[in-house]
Amino acid sequence: MSMTASDLLPLVPIGVLCATAVLLLMYEVFSEQSGRGYAAQLTVVGLGLAMLLLVGDLDAPTAFVFGPPKTAPLIVDAFARVAMLLLMTGALVATLLSPAYAERAGHAHGEYYALIVFSVVGMAVMVMAGDLFTLFLGLETMSIAVYALTGLRGKDPRSPEAALKYFLMGAFATGFLLFGITLVYGATGSVALTDLHLNAREGAALADFPMLTMGIVLLLVGFGFKVAAVPFHMWAPDTYEGAPTPIAGFMAVGVKAAAFIALLRFVIVGLKDAAIDDAGWLAMLSVMAVVTIIVGNAMALVQTNVKRMLAYSSVSHAGYALIGVVAAAKGVQDAGVAVLFYLTVYTFMTLGAFGVLTFLERKDGGFESERFGAFAGIGFKHPALGAAMSLFMVALAGLPPTGGFFGKLYLFSAALEAGDLGLVLVGVFGSIVSVYYYLRVIVAFYMRDHADPGPTPTASPSALLAAGLAISAFFVIQLGVFPSRWIGLTEAAIASLAS
Repeated sequence: MSMTASDLLPLVPIGVLCATAVLLLMYEVFSEQSGRGYAAQLTVVGLGLAMLLLVGDLDAPTAFVFGPPKTAPLIVDAFARVAMLLLMTGALVATLLSPAYAERAGHAHGEYYALIVFSVVGMAVMVMAGDLFTLFLGLETMSIAVYALTGLRGKDPRSPEAALKYFLMGAFATGFLLFGITLVYGATGSVALTDLHLNAREGAALADFPMLTMGIVLLLVGFGFKVAAVPFHMWAPDTYEGAPTPIAGFMAVGVKAAAFIALLRFVIVGLKDAAIDDAGWLAMLSVMAVVTIIVGNAMALVQTNVKRMLAYSSVSHAGYALIGVVAAAKGVQDAGVAVLFYLTVYTFMTLGAFGVLTFLERKDGGFESERFGAFAGIGFKHPALGAAMSLFMVALAGLPPTGGFFGKLYLFSAALEAGDLGLVLVGVFGSIVSVYYYLRVIVAFYMRDHADPGPTPTASPSALLAAGLAISAFFVIQLGVFPSRWIGLTEAAIASLAS
């Protein structure tokens, strides 16, 4: 295989991210202690430049890198470009939320931001992956960086504990994924996504090939861990609680979005003819969606720690997105669009909620500073902060006129088109239940007089944190009131998978 420099041009945004991460590490090594305050700004510049390159390249034709068309290890199509734009935006907002918190927590170092950027590189490889080995490499690049980020809050014993739990369970899930890849290769002689449904294309039922079927099931188990779907969700509450708060938000949106986007490509490209021939793996996804919604909402109801509540809330949102994946597997094109749109809205409303917690968390950390009672009166002490948190809670609950409402409406409409009325009813019921625990946050902000156990911050948010919250709030509203522009991009992205 011969390649020229022009063949690598589609990967320039990823090259910018790699260069940014390396510069951040060098900046940490060679700068004076007093001059290390610009790592976040350098990260924002690097991410912003990569995003500008992507925006200018959105209408470019599909590029196949390091291999022939269709079976290339990396496929840079409209789907990958839109996905990378979303993931980089999430990383940008997480970076804006981080500086003041990182300084307060004692880990304001260049490697903090370098790990964020390296994790985005792994996510980008995942969404571009044209075969299962490349998908695995991207997933592990992302995971290793996030494992390290989880344990950075060394002064809090929950942080290294969370990192260890996440690492051990992640390694266990990786075993399922690799075993699944092995079985798929044994059954098809290829790891390219376009070859997974080879037998189905030739008219044979997938059920007639148990090795391939088992490989697909094991791959779905690996995806289930990364999206925190029940029963593979046990790592999420402890990990989100122990991780630095901005990183918890980034994990809740970045890791989940990257895994769901890779799962969409896997389902739409790799299994597009297998959904009808064999309903076994599809039934597994449907059951996983139902159980995830029920368990996520039920556990969120009984939490007294806001970060753990948001963790279980994140689990329930994985269930909603799985409804769209099931519909996409059945050939409903709008379902893939709905999943991408929902992941976009989820990114901004979840990062916004964690951003507010980032400001409110006390320097000493601990369980008490994350309890509902610790936020009494915040809505009056910090009116803009209270209004932003109320907006994010309303959006997460799926109430109009926010993007959360439109996102769920779009998902459920696609599921109805696929004939999944039962899944829609479970999703609607879960959304109704979620209103209770999201409103608890608003009640604490506005309807409690005395903070328990003590005073809350009196200073104003930093300029960067305020910018991150403003961006999140803007898009939560904009995607609910004027969603057409992003829907057009996501439609083109899903259409590129069928070309």
